[in-house]
Amino acid sequence: MQPNADKLLVIVNPASGAKQAVIDVAAFVLPLLKGINYQLTKTEAPGHAGVLAREFIRSGEGTAILVAGGDGTVHEVANALVLQDGEGTDPPVADDVTLVLFPAGTANALYASLYSKVAPNPSHEHLIPPDTDAQAAYRLKSVLAFVHSRHSAKGDDKSDLPSRQLSLALTEIFDVSGQVTERLVGIVVNSTSLHAAILHTAEQLRDSIPGLERFKVAAQKNMAQWYTSEVRVFGSDGRTAKGVGVYDPSRDEIVSLGSEAENNTLTLEGPFSYFLSTVNVDRLEPTFYITAPFTTHAPPDGSKTMEIVVLRPGREPSFATEFAASDRERFGKEVAMKALFAAYDKGSHVGLTYPNGETIVEYYRARGWEWTPGDEEASRLVCIDGTVKMIPAGGKATCRVISTDVEGVQNLNVKVFV
Repeated sequence: MQPNADKLLVIVNPASGAKQAVIDVAAFVLPLLKGINYQLTKTEAPGHAGVLAREFIRSGEGTAILVAGGDGTVHEVANALVLQDGEGTDPPVADDVTLVLFPAGTANALYASLYSKVAPNPSHEHLIPPDTDAQAAYRLKSVLAFVHSRHSAKGDDKSDLPSRQLSLALTEIFDVSGQVTERLVGIVVNSTSLHAAILHTAEQLRDSIPGLERFKVAAQKNMAQWYTSEVRVFGSDGRTAKGVGVYDPSRDEIVSLGSEAENNTLTLEGPFSYFLSTVNVDRLEPTFYITAPFTTHAPPDGSKTMEIVVLRPGREPSFATEFAASDRERFGKEVAMKALFAAYDKGSHVGLTYPNGETIVEYYRARGWEWTPGDEEASRLVCIDGTVKMIPAGGKATCRVISTDVEGVQNLNVKVFV
């Protein structure tokens, strides 16, 4: 790191969301950066944000990166700073990186989860031009917090300024021989089954149905699909269920599985309708609170855990071992659709129960999971922050929150000012 290395890298993705990032950054962001040493860059192709971030950190000129784009752009940056590149080159060495977010994507799940409930800071008001509208002011919360940190604590210890530590989830895909074929880091969501299928279909609909509407159409197309896979959920030791928590709607709290979990594995048998995990967020769209307890029952900052949401048809009292296509259709319409739409109702899906009191949705807080696909080709889909990959036949996928350095993976401390 160079002496006085305080440059800010500004990465603008012109292709994000409504494709207004360049205009909005010039109008709202750059005027706030007066007096701050920054480098303005624009992405030119998929993956370019990661290249820019990697080169900047490696240069030693600074450790703060402002990302003007969506969750996908942040995903590119995270992967470039944590994983080896395609040529086997290790990521640039950095103990800490500060992310500054200017939301310009479609869903902006990370930004909404971090900042939608952050009250305006009176100490930031003098930084905002008087003619700034409410929506622009909302989008500037992260930028304002960062600028305030630079203006108020130059050369001083910034530890007393409000900040959040972000978790990074590493997904590894294995082939039938047990060799890792791909690695990707998620900063928002890692999933299989329905969610991965929805993203896979939604990408095919991108040109014909722009915006968030394509995700609802994709959900309807895949709602009746089941996945006869097996999942192992593990806790702090990376092997057993030690430290795994489960949401209990009757007590409205995350409770420990107890001492019996310390030497045992937690295995969930299929079929699955829905399986998803998140880090850092309580939603995947502005009002789709799929992991609402992340906020309402927040884990300690820096706790290195993920939220896991599971929907299994076998928990329904009327479930039969032998099921027909009509059973899938009925479950999709009457149960799965109901649960997912309840997520739009402030995350009320986690409290839904069957008549016998059994919870419809299983909700876990854990360190990671292992997914072994079933016979269906669709069960081999795995999604990492919107990027959909296919598990090789006979293979599996694992996902865990990064807590230590391993070969080719850097345990990077990433924080945001709030």
